Amino acid sequence: MKVAVINFSGNPGKTTLVDNLLAPRMAAQKFRVETVNTGALHDGHAEVLKAKDFGDLQEELMLLDSAIVDVGASNVEEFIKQMGQFDGSHEEFDCFVVPVVSEKKQQIDSANTIETLAALGVPAHKIRVVFNKVELEDASDVSRLFSTIFGLHADKKCFTLKPNAVVFRNDIFERLLAFQKSVSDIVADTTDYRTMLREAGDEDAKAHAVSMISAQRLAKSAQKNLDDVYQALFTQGERNGK
Repeated sequence: MKVAVINFSGNPGKTTLVDNLLAPRMAAQKFRVETVNTGALHDGHAEVLKAKDFGDLQEELMLLDSAIVDVGASNVEEFIKQMGQFDGSHEEFDCFVVPVVSEKKQQIDSANTIETLAALGVPAHKIRVVFNKVELEDASDVSRLFSTIFGLHADKKCFTLKPNAVVFRNDIFERLLAFQKSVSDIVADTTDYRTMLREAGDEDAKAHAVSMISAQRLAKSAQKNLDDVYQALFTQGERNGK
């Protein structure tokens, strides 16, 4: 599967979702289309390029069975322009994931992203939205919080609506850059931090152990949520306005 994560809006959580939702669940080469991206993990596994190199990117994608392309906000307009010039190049992607947050401006930008992809010829079943940074207490109120997106779907049916593709706000995402780890990395860490805490010889060691115990608890809840979102995006039945 080849997935592009894209949005005209800045800060909807594209790179966070690439590193924590998609990459751990896909055996895929990562590409970052970005001039500067301070939110990316320095994992060394992503090929970094600019949107003007779209021709090279599409040729690489032709040779791959699976890929994740993270399109940064600073390059998204050029990326779209280049995709339009290479007529039909959107067919190299199996899915376009559009992360959206609840702020009105960002919803409008997200709606514009969806409509632009549709205008390029991307079919509705390939365009999917992730509702990102949702407070847990608002889980039953997603359609109201994201009324612009739900309204677009009701009006034009130009994307596939996955109402359960909701990533809840979790403090672990704020801590990831400091750790230089993904949620999956933290969950997979088998270090016995409880023993480390008991045996710590100084305050710094104690603080590190406490921080990691807390992080693992947050990461486990985030991991369960991300598993559900991945299933909603890619394995549940389609909902194209039904």
